[in-house]
Amino acid sequence: MNLGSIGALVMHRIRCIAVSAEGGFKINGPPRVGKGPMESEESLRSSNEASLPQPTQAGRIETCQEMIEEAMKCLGDGDKKCVLEKTRELIENNCHNGNAVGREIADKVKDVVHELWLVSDNECRCELLRMLRDLGISRNWVRDALGMSTKSLSKWLVRCNIDWEGRITRNNVVEEIEDLLRRLGWSEAWMCEELFRFIGVDVNAFRRHGIEPCVG
Repeated sequence: MNLGSIGALVMHRIRCIAVSAEGGFKINGPPRVGKGPMESEESLRSSNEASLPQPTQAGRIETCQEMIEEAMKCLGDGDKKCVLEKTRELIENNCHNGNAVGREIADKVKDVVHELWLVSDNECRCELLRMLRDLGISRNWVRDALGMSTKSLSKWLVRCNIDWEGRITRNNVVEEIEDLLRRLGWSEAWMCEELFRFIGVDVNAFRRHGIEPCVG
């Protein structure tokens, strides 16, 4: 091998070492190390969206409390339309759900509904029932809020010509049995707790964090 061949071989190896140090050969396509600028921007955007703060239970409770106060002010002013609208907002914000905001707030929403019922005429009562039905509230929740029996609520639904669809098609015998069981101390909340205990769930663990697991 002559000196020219040896020199060419040495230069070839030096170029190979230099290219390797720079991160490898570049062959038509994206770089082997890292991602392209578009992928990096998308990844950063996804990361930022994932890290956006979510509403805390304390924040939801504060919002619900403010709306309850507004509803009670409307009640004090005798503005039933205002109370109806505030009640709608409370339910749309899930303030009636004890699992989301705790029993105390959920009970206050029921109090708003009950107070509105007491000061309303028949027309406003029917409007309230119709609104609660349209918002997807259960008949049991309405009955508890208004402090009436299943039979009394059924009479009001007939008087207001309200079809509660699947919510009022339950067998009357079953409803009468439920009413009897409640007089004997049975409740849906008690049954809920017993079912949780049966599957090994500590309901008190929820309560220690301000969550009532058996309030709908």
